[in-house]
Amino acid sequence: MHRVFCAAISAVGTIAALEEREKEHLFRVFRAAPGDAVELLDGAGKIADGVVLPGREVQIETVRTVPEPAVKLHLVCALPRRQKLDQLLKQAAELGAWSIRPLRCIRSVAEGDPRERWELLLREACKQSGNPFLPRLYPEEKLPQALVRLREEGAELYYGAVTAAPPPPPGRGRDRALLIGPEGGFAPEELALLETQGAKPFHFAPYILRLETAAVCGLAALRMLGAALIAAGLLTAGCGKSPVENNPLLIKGAKLRDSGELEAARRYFRRAVALHPDEPTVHLALAQLCDESLDDPLEALYCYRNYRQLTGGDDPRREAVDRIIAHLEGRVAEKLSGMDRLRRENGELKQQLEQLTERNRKVEKMMIRQQLLLNRMNAELTAVKRNNSERKR
Repeated sequence: MHRVFCAAISAVGTIAALEEREKEHLFRVFRAAPGDAVELLDGAGKIADGVVLPGREVQIETVRTVPEPAVKLHLVCALPRRQKLDQLLKQAAELGAWSIRPLRCIRSVAEGDPRERWELLLREACKQSGNPFLPRLYPEEKLPQALVRLREEGAELYYGAVTAAPPPPPGRGRDRALLIGPEGGFAPEELALLETQGAKPFHFAPYILRLETAAVCGLAALRMLGAALIAAGLLTAGCGKSPVENNPLLIKGAKLRDSGELEAARRYFRRAVALHPDEPTVHLALAQLCDESLDDPLEALYCYRNYRQLTGGDDPRREAVDRIIAHLEGRVAEKLSGMDRLRRENGELKQQLEQLTERNRKVEKMMIRQQLLLNRMNAELTAVKRNNSERKR
């Protein structure tokens, strides 16, 4: 299927208003012919399916809107040289960066290009990858100004660390910002500023990376940063024999989980918990299933807490579980606040419905009175006509 960019996607059945550049690309490069399917992106989450018509036109057949991602990624990066920047912009769009913010650091050398060219590169990457959200481009800022802006937006701050550091725990914010310094790295005073602003060091490779490599790897790692990553990377540290090897219920549940039968796997894991309530490994298995596969943060949080209560303070996985619990508590709090908001909105809608019902009753009573008045007037008019006809006789 051909994919093009259309800044203004109109209603179903209309002709898509393609820019001349996109139209030329579709019909001269792709050689689209009548009847070919075309997917249109507007860069703001709206996607349309269209069909090529005679006369080099595209008719829109369906329109859908993709919700914004729950966690938005912001790349705050010093600029590399032009050729490397081209590739960096494309890969950032393919990874789903919500915004790209050029950073001017003390050791920065490269200068920026015209923004029109950058946007064209981002468009091409979104069309190639199917990303419905065109990354937002910000003007270049110095590090102090960028940190102030990100703090005002409530983003969690991470920066590429050269020295080894433990994986940072995921916070409760929705946005995550990755700050990447220039080829020479952040200056000492910039590192001190990052630490005072609460930025967390993020070491995602065993060796020193080039700027463009660090930006791409950091975005990918930051996207995966969360309970699933911690569970996969940290909970296995220091483990001996897997608990699944010893419990037939967990063995069966693991097989069902691997085959995609997640609810059946949950039933087996719950049976294991019911039969062995004092065994921490069964609580951990159910917690990981609910967290990583079923997206059920409430039950996962309950099971992780049970696991923490049953393990001692010297357990090597306790710190990782504490991080996961903190992350899940944030997700549960968000869900509960959303439910409260829905309850409030439901109450307001119910009140509005009652008001409309009462208003409708009043209108009905008024219409009945008007109808009775009209009937009486018709009767009087009929009597007058009868009297007049009798007088004429």
